[in-house]
Amino acid sequence: MDNTKISGHQLFSLAATGGVGGSVILISSTVAGMAKQNAWITALLAPALGIPVIWVYWFLGSRYPCMTFVNILKKIFGKWIGLIAAAGFEFLFLTTAYRMLWYMGNFMTTQAMPETPSYVIDFLFMLAIVLAALYGIETIARASELLLYFASVLFIFAMVLALPNAKIENLQPVLETGIIPIIKSSVILSCYTTFSLITLMMIYPFHLNNVSEIKKSLFKGYLWAGFIIFITILMSILILGGGVTAKSQYPTYLLAEEINIGVIFSRLEFIIETVWVVTQFMISVLFFYAGVTGLSQLLGLKEYKRIVIPLGLVVFVMSGVAFQDADAQAQWSSIVWPPYIITFGFILPILLLIVFLIKNGYQNRYKE
Repeated sequence: MDNTKISGHQLFSLAATGGVGGSVILISSTVAGMAKQNAWITALLAPALGIPVIWVYWFLGSRYPCMTFVNILKKIFGKWIGLIAAAGFEFLFLTTAYRMLWYMGNFMTTQAMPETPSYVIDFLFMLAIVLAALYGIETIARASELLLYFASVLFIFAMVLALPNAKIENLQPVLETGIIPIIKSSVILSCYTTFSLITLMMIYPFHLNNVSEIKKSLFKGYLWAGFIIFITILMSILILGGGVTAKSQYPTYLLAEEINIGVIFSRLEFIIETVWVVTQFMISVLFFYAGVTGLSQLLGLKEYKRIVIPLGLVVFVMSGVAFQDADAQAQWSSIVWPPYIITFGFILPILLLIVFLIKNGYQNRYKE
């Protein structure tokens, strides 16, 4: 097991890039389809609902600072139940990794390089992901710092340039369909921006060199990701309107096409494309790294790097058969993914917390 340590600021960058993930391109459409023009309220509510979940992640990690999530599962649930839960946990990571790879290949072939075979793009991204895993968590964390600043500056620049096209009337009427669609869409949004951060439990707190900075870094990274997603959804509604946003596959990319300030600032959708590639790459790295390190612990391997290349090849091959087309991907994202990630990103940590508190209570009574 790699014992490399990272700083609190690097945890912040991992939480921020992991929280944004591929949502900067995709999520506006999903949320607007449910909450219509009130999707911006969803983007405010989801981070507020997600803070207690992030607190549970922090609490569990703080009680076992020398363990990864796989070991925490076995410690709290016991050997066999913990082993089954950890196996399901690892299956989530590895199956999600090749679907993430499909997203990147599909976007590039449909929006940027339609003449390039998707397998070529998938191979290049998978090569970079495998190299990142081989270099280890310190390299991944340092890359996340650089990429977070780069993506944030580009994103804010694009949103400022798009602002003249905003129409405040696109936000009206407020709460026309009631609060229920907003709550439902908040849960869906959390599936992409909150619960997916369970990947960090394979990094935090085991790889942190300063435990006192963990809580602040974790929450700051999560809130920064929430801010980016809020701006993404708000600007999509302001510029495109709720109807167009809901019907578009990549609404943020579409709104960037609306940027046209003189001759210099036009056709700047490549900025959004770059931001999406950066954040999607980082969340893919996190899922793959969590998958290979966790699986190596389940198999009792001393060095996880032995299985990086074989698993990389499996993920690459599976990316080609992950979805038949965009409709299958949309159906999986709306029907399969939410209960899947809620089970492992919300229900499982809550169960861990409950069992921990019960066991700790019995131990204290026994001592008395």
